[in-house]
Amino acid sequence: MKQRQPEDIRITLLSIVLLLTAGMFLPPMTAAQQTDSYVYWRQIGIQAARQAVGMMRDQEGIESLLWSLSDDFIVLTNAGYAEIDGRGTMGALDGLSSYLKVSRGDNDLIEVHSDAAWPLWFAVYHKNSGFCAYLQVDPAAIDPQEDRWAALPETLFARQELARIDAAHLYANAAELSQKFNDKIFGGNEFRIVTIVNGKTAGAPLYAIRAFEFHDHYCMGVTSGLLMGRYIVEFFPLASGGKYFVQTVQPWCKEDALVVLLNTTPGKKGYAVSLATDDDVAGWPDWAVDGATRSMDAATTIIYRLNPASNRWDGQVLAFVWANTGCPNHGDSTINMVCNDLWYLANIDRPEDFIKVLREFELPAGVTPQSLARPGIDPILALDALAQ
Repeated sequence: MKQRQPEDIRITLLSIVLLLTAGMFLPPMTAAQQTDSYVYWRQIGIQAARQAVGMMRDQEGIESLLWSLSDDFIVLTNAGYAEIDGRGTMGALDGLSSYLKVSRGDNDLIEVHSDAAWPLWFAVYHKNSGFCAYLQVDPAAIDPQEDRWAALPETLFARQELARIDAAHLYANAAELSQKFNDKIFGGNEFRIVTIVNGKTAGAPLYAIRAFEFHDHYCMGVTSGLLMGRYIVEFFPLASGGKYFVQTVQPWCKEDALVVLLNTTPGKKGYAVSLATDDDVAGWPDWAVDGATRSMDAATTIIYRLNPASNRWDGQVLAFVWANTGCPNHGDSTINMVCNDLWYLANIDRPEDFIKVLREFELPAGVTPQSLARPGIDPILALDALAQ
């Protein structure tokens, strides 16, 4: 028998090593991806995407626009939050992504917060044409076994609607679109879909989209929180090792944006809220009202900052300065909001223009923001007393 040469032996050993280690560089298959449930819901996401594109292809005048660019679509959905008979729907996100080439990383697959009992819906927006296809799943059409081999029924979607909702079209056809919104063509999701897609199309930054997702729509209230959060980070920054505590005395939509931007959450004991009434505001010292004729123009949020070197807290009492956007009244709250949203979005990089500092302070040694957030304490009056 011919004796094997050392070179042959080395090649054989190298081949064995390569075979044994090849699996180390392959992406792991998660348990969820191996289940019928995951595959079933992924197929539903694909079907929603396929059907949405089909609805657009049937719309005269936009066929040639479809697929003209790889990033033509923005997709909104509450998949992953919505549940049907206690079953998760997260797999649908991967179906949408695979068919439409949208993704979380590219910020064009937007997961809109909802409670688990809300109907599962998909909104596919085509940026070049302004058309949006809306599909809402019929729970009765869902296979109880979530069988990956089961054919999806033609009745999968209880509602299918197509409408053009880009800002220019909204303004020019306000009466027509207002009627459609009143008829709930998007299953009651009209406001959130219309505001978010127009904000995203107009260039809303990533941090803003995260706030829209959490808040479940885009409005001037959440914009005020975005501007306040940006102001805090830029003009009241933390030292290394420091932390914020937010105490709001007049809460509105801005709280959700502040939670997203600052990661100061009630669960981590970094956020407190009290509900000041008009009578409470009327009893505040002059510095906290600053001549405001509306409660919402007075002090609204107190931001505290821990100095890790001294272990003491300083802070600012903030008010939001609402602007005159110059938007006309289009006779519809959703369309009016889009106009105002886009005005604020164009000024998102100038937070200092919208935030008024009513008072700066330092808490005495041993006093923490949490001590001013106890039940029955008005923090504005408490801060005023500490300054005496």
